[in-house]
Amino acid sequence: MQNELAASKDNSQNLQEVSVTPQSDTCLIACPIFQRELESVLLELGLAPSIKYMHYTIHNNPLVMEEQLVEKVTDAKKSTQNVRFLVGKHCKGKRDINEVVESCNGKIPQARNCIDMLIGSELTKELQKNRTSLMTPAWIRMINQSIADGQWSVTDARVNLGWYNKILILDTGVEPLDDEQIMEFYDLTQVEIDILPVNLKHFKALLQELLQ
Repeated sequence: MQNELAASKDNSQNLQEVSVTPQSDTCLIACPIFQRELESVLLELGLAPSIKYMHYTIHNNPLVMEEQLVEKVTDAKKSTQNVRFLVGKHCKGKRDINEVVESCNGKIPQARNCIDMLIGSELTKELQKNRTSLMTPAWIRMINQSIADGQWSVTDARVNLGWYNKILILDTGVEPLDDEQIMEFYDLTQVEIDILPVNLKHFKALLQELLQ
């Protein structure tokens, strides 16, 4: 267990100090929740697909998810037939995500959601016991942004998250929250918060398989 949960020491490279050759023949349509981890791992692997990030509001509205998928697939097909998706297979859109993937002969990981992609389904299920919600720092920033943009209210956040006994923040070491941000999120949710360092080993393997 300690090996599985150990924080990765490979994520400290400065993104501005390393350059890689773009892989113009592959386009990756990605959920923005992965952006920092994705760019860090791609840099480490020396891979540089064309990336099209969807807007964060896909998490609040299935119609926005559909619009974003159609828009990004259309853009991707202008330059390549190799379309890949970094999106959970259970993420809610107007259509089943498999239908979208098949429509462009694309490829998607066999994972339910972003947390499964990050640490694997077995560890996810283990950590979610006893009504524990798993989040990354990007999830917390997205919730705060949703409130700031009027997509969510403070009441929405407390209703949706108040069911949980604990919120476990998975810290990959790429973009950690500071103590003030953690306390502010606790004030918002009124739910116990804990931090768990995790490595990017599973995520790295997933990306290698997806982009091969």
